[in-house]
Amino acid sequence: MSQFIQSLVDALSAGAVLGLAALAIGLVFGVIRLANFATGEIITGAGYALVLTWDLGWFVAIPLSILVAVILSLLMELAVFSRMRKAGPATLLIASFGVSFLLQRVYELIFGNNVRSAPVASNLSQSVDVAGIRVQLLSVTAIVLSAILLVLLQLFLTRTTLGLQLKAAAADFTTARLVGIPASRVIGLSFVLSGVLAAAVAFVLTTQSGAVGPTFGVRITVLALVGAVIGGIDKISGALAGGFVVGFASSMLETWLPQGAGNFRDAFVYVLVIVVLLLKPSGLLVRGRGAVRT
Repeated sequence: MSQFIQSLVDALSAGAVLGLAALAIGLVFGVIRLANFATGEIITGAGYALVLTWDLGWFVAIPLSILVAVILSLLMELAVFSRMRKAGPATLLIASFGVSFLLQRVYELIFGNNVRSAPVASNLSQSVDVAGIRVQLLSVTAIVLSAILLVLLQLFLTRTTLGLQLKAAAADFTTARLVGIPASRVIGLSFVLSGVLAAAVAFVLTTQSGAVGPTFGVRITVLALVGAVIGGIDKISGALAGGFVVGFASSMLETWLPQGAGNFRDAFVYVLVIVVLLLKPSGLLVRGRGAVRT
């Protein structure tokens, strides 16, 4: 029973973190139709900032990590994607692959191929006793952190002028521009929020592994993209839900697959994705078979 509870909490934690990563992608996609694969390199940059500055104290390392993620996100927009406004989603996706590979090579040049490590929030690796069941503190922290960020984001999107503008642009960017919503401000805001969410993901992943390398953020970005697609990347809530489903399923499979089958975890996840897309090609939270932006 204890193992099942721990695996359930771990799965909820993995789902929450992957949901944040998928949401970071979905926020930008909703506005400019960009499925940004280079989100992985934003996560990597934030992770490097954490491990390289953790000795200065969490009150320095965490804000600096968020700042690095936001700056990287905005630089991508200003240097690359702002110059491709009329390009289609496929072209933008290919461009994001190019940015991703370029930044990986930059990280290699600056930090080398070997991982950089630091005991980031090492106290979170301990377990706590909850109703007689030992649960890893990091799993609980990831769930709580994700919940707080989602509540804050929801309040921002529904209670502030900028948030309502972003929500309207994500629903229908062309109409939003026609009614006077400033395009550049909304696009910049979507990249800023994406960077903040990427920094949160980087914190959890860096705490788990204690080490960061040039391809640190690639795997979770691939899974987040998959999750966003199966949830309905056209909807912010769909991207979040899809990311959670993929993360939850991946973690449960890792725990409960027979010994020797663990290496096929991702293969089983992709089979699940294929089944979902066969049944609901437009995403779990999108009505009908076509992609509808709501």
